[in-house]
Amino acid sequence: MNPLITQYNLHHRLYNNVLDGFTEDECNQRLDHYPEINHVKYLAGHLLNSQYGIVMIAGLKPETKWNELFAVMGQSEAKDDIPYPHIDEIKAEWNKFYEPTLSGLKKLTTNDLNQKPPAPFDQVSESVGQLWAFISHHQAYHIGQIGILRRAFGKEPMSYE
Repeated sequence: MNPLITQYNLHHRLYNNVLDGFTEDECNQRLDHYPEINHVKYLAGHLLNSQYGIVMIAGLKPETKWNELFAVMGQSEAKDDIPYPHIDEIKAEWNKFYEPTLSGLKKLTTNDLNQKPPAPFDQVSESVGQLWAFISHHQAYHIGQIGILRRAFGKEPMSYE
């Protein structure tokens, strides 16, 4: 199986697992004494925003929700005391694309993966395959950040099951 599809499946499971058990209030809180650390809500939305890149690689044309709040490539930052969407809305948006994206990714050919990615993604990679690998790394990084926040909020470690 394509290792990138394996990662796609893993990140889908881990995204849901790492967010499990957070309350809406906890999702909007930064850690005490660490105002520079993003809150869970921002990280979850930012991950969704990057997931749209993989959705597009799969040939779908998603409506990018909440881009002004969660844009990638340094175009957004976590904010406090603003009306973010509910964490369940963010997770539902992530999950609705799982199956159709997986189907599209499985159809990609080597030629498809070697194509130049569209702007602005061509700033971070030279090919669609490289872009997919970059987004996968980006997702692992931020899932890990939420995993650390889980522990800081006194929750059990993220489950890999």
